[in-house]
Amino acid sequence: IFCSYVQWVPGSDVVVAQNRSNLCVWYNIDSPERVTMFPLRGDIVDLERSNGKTEVIVAEGVNTVSYTLDEGLIEFGTSIDDGDYYRATVFLETLEMSAETEAMWRTLSKLALEAHQLHIAERCFAALGDVSKARFLNQTNKIADTVAKETGGDGTEHYQVKARLAMLDKNYKLAEMYFLEQNAIDEAMEMYQELHMWDECIAVAEAKGHSELDNIRRSYYAWLMETNQNEKAGEVKESERDYTGAINLYLSAGLPAKAARLAMSTDELVSNGDIINRIASALIKGEFYERAGDLFEKIRNNQRALDCYRKGNAFRKAVELARVTFPADVVKLEEAWGDYLVQQKQMDAAINHYIEAGCSEKAIDAAIGARQWKKAVHILDLQDDHSGGKYYLRIAQHYSSVQEYEVRLFKKPFLIH
Repeated sequence: IFCSYVQWVPGSDVVVAQNRSNLCVWYNIDSPERVTMFPLRGDIVDLERSNGKTEVIVAEGVNTVSYTLDEGLIEFGTSIDDGDYYRATVFLETLEMSAETEAMWRTLSKLALEAHQLHIAERCFAALGDVSKARFLNQTNKIADTVAKETGGDGTEHYQVKARLAMLDKNYKLAEMYFLEQNAIDEAMEMYQELHMWDECIAVAEAKGHSELDNIRRSYYAWLMETNQNEKAGEVKESERDYTGAINLYLSAGLPAKAARLAMSTDELVSNGDIINRIASALIKGEFYERAGDLFEKIRNNQRALDCYRKGNAFRKAVELARVTFPADVVKLEEAWGDYLVQQKQMDAAINHYIEAGCSEKAIDAAIGARQWKKAVHILDLQDDHSGGKYYLRIAQHYSSVQEYEVRLFKKPFLIH
């Protein structure tokens, strides 16, 4: 709109235009939204490019002014658009390293990898100071060059090169596929071992029935122990059905709940008093009271199970256990359950537990606290004495405020005036 001048920069994919009083430059015509603008006080009359310099000539009255474009962006952008990555590399090597230059090297590295121009990609990573990727690509290029010399074909199509590029992209499953397509099982396993991806390595060995499977498992376990990964080492022991060893490792890792889960699922461990006591002690020390209660209940130590449930506020399990083994404790547990719910501001949930415990006054307090007025009246109505008298005024004030002037208490009308 209002375009008075538009021109391609010679020998490039850059466009220069004038929009009213602005100089507009598109260094990347594929991204028209990314435009560089400069305010102008005149009109563009010419565009000159010579000796590696591009200038926009602007007439400002009787004078002419030149605006110099960013030759780096022109040269680099044009090379990238043309797919001439070698030309882009040669140009970047002439520039001092800066934030903009670094961004160009990164762009070029990505495009070079996608185009399998690996020598250029290696040069990019060297320029960026990414030594590990540069060295990895250097080794990859040696493989590709050797294959190209021996076969006369494209060395980048060799399975080892494709696998290494997949590894560089962190797509290890794709790399595994390239290896296994060529039955290069040892190479796939070696890749995973170098990356310490032992589970994947073992999975390949198992799938192919590799003769070194047991040795690999031992190496994996030794590495886990060296790196203090007791939980993972315990899982390895558990998968090998060495349950005692697994529990010892879980406890060493500070995971008594995980040890308890394994113990309760294995009959031989449930009957091992020493192991159960060690797990229970660790659970109690870590304040995993409910899980300790589960463990004690599993070995039929009901009293200790009940004590742990109460400490852990696991009242549902405590009441269920008490109904069967300690029926005289049920009433106290229901009251304690109600007290706990009140502490948690769950007044409504506490009401029925107080009723079960025969704690009428606490039930009425909870009902009023939960604003369950009808429930409070109902509980009062069930009382045989007049012990609930102190609640009349509070309930009456509520019903008066909502203009419900007749409320039934003690099975007879109670009028509020």
